Amino acid sequence: MNVIIVGAGDVGMIAAETICDIHDVLIIELDAAIAETVKSRLNVSVLNEDGTNPRNLEYAISTHEADIIISTLRNDASNLFVCMYSKLVRPDIRTIASIGNPDYMIGTSESSHSGVDVLISPDIITANKMYRLAVLENAIDYEYVQSLGLAIAIFAVEKWHPIVGKVVMDIPTEGDFTIFGIYRDGILNVDVDTLEIYAGDRICVIGNDDGMAKFNTAIGVETVSREFTILGGSVLGKNLAQLLLKDTLRRYVKIIEKDPLKCIALSKELEGVNIINADFTEPEVQAQESIFKCDCTISTSRMDDTNLLMCMSAQKNNASKIISRYFKKEYEDIFRFTGLESIVGYHKVVSNEIIKCTVSDEMAIVRLNKENEVFIEHRIGKGSKLKDEYLGDLRVPAGVRIVAVFRDDDIIYPRMDTRFVEGDRVIVFTDMLKKGELSKFFGKNIASE
Repeated sequence: MNVIIVGAGDVGMIAAETICDIHDVLIIELDAAIAETVKSRLNVSVLNEDGTNPRNLEYAISTHEADIIISTLRNDASNLFVCMYSKLVRPDIRTIASIGNPDYMIGTSESSHSGVDVLISPDIITANKMYRLAVLENAIDYEYVQSLGLAIAIFAVEKWHPIVGKVVMDIPTEGDFTIFGIYRDGILNVDVDTLEIYAGDRICVIGNDDGMAKFNTAIGVETVSREFTILGGSVLGKNLAQLLLKDTLRRYVKIIEKDPLKCIALSKELEGVNIINADFTEPEVQAQESIFKCDCTISTSRMDDTNLLMCMSAQKNNASKIISRYFKKEYEDIFRFTGLESIVGYHKVVSNEIIKCTVSDEMAIVRLNKENEVFIEHRIGKGSKLKDEYLGDLRVPAGVRIVAVFRDDDIIYPRMDTRFVEGDRVIVFTDMLKKGELSKFFGKNIASE
């Protein structure tokens, strides 16, 4: 497909890096220096112009024959304008806008507005991920695929958990989830049904929200998370606090923010949240406010070094659970080197949302941990090799697992006696390392689409 990205800032660059190998991408960027940098770094076309100028938009959409336009400018109003004007130029173009301020989260084409098809707000998405990581005591990673209504999570297994020593196939799922992989010593194994669970395993699960909660409980929860300290009162911190307050369990939430004006605004908007005006990086404040003695400490600063400092301080003070965001991709390895696992990367959030919004059938839906670990969707038609076959009779390639089947209004987590029929939407997890085998298995060149 032909894609236009307006703006080459943080979101624009991540979007371009994510899709430039599978789509024909044109970036519109006003800053000449940034435009040159993009040209040298990525396999994309670049138009050094103002992307909010209607004449430039008409020219770009016409000459690039754009199927999708993604507006990632810093100004939310500008992003909405770009999308709405693009619809006037080409009514069938798919429009995606990046939003920073939740006040600009207007209805989309599916509800009330005809100009914008998809809205992406990295802060709100991050808040939702952090909320799930906070309330699922054993979860270290979490992703929700809106189009499927399914969640994907990774859970940590500790030596005291009652699940240790059990065989995967003996764990009751009640139709709400399925285990599709286990990371052991850093290696992912998807042939897990007969595996015994060890302490230190990282278990990959797909299912609905109730299923995630049930599996979290099945692992073993020593103390239910009720007390949360949020470090930073940004848009992310505020949205996270709101999610925790709406939870069915009674939660105690505290926000520590250095800016007194932000604290005043938060106090007006967040009834029931304890707002503390202080610098959480100061050891005196950490001790006075018992930052690390709650059930979960969540660092939401926009500064990676500040978040890293707070995470390391939390480790030193034996905090129960620490969750942090990070912005620069290079910081991921630094966070993981310290042993931190519950981290939410800005680039991963944006990348996954762009994948969800720009792919067609039978392409990657979302990534797991590594670039090659993806979920794809395969629709079973007349030419599919899966049609009328039982899962137990298929020779599924190594590194591939069929994790869910959508049939009419039902979700099936397949077992050996599951028979695939025409019309099924099959969700497949693959490491994509052996594309030839994957293509042969499905009966078409699915891996390169």
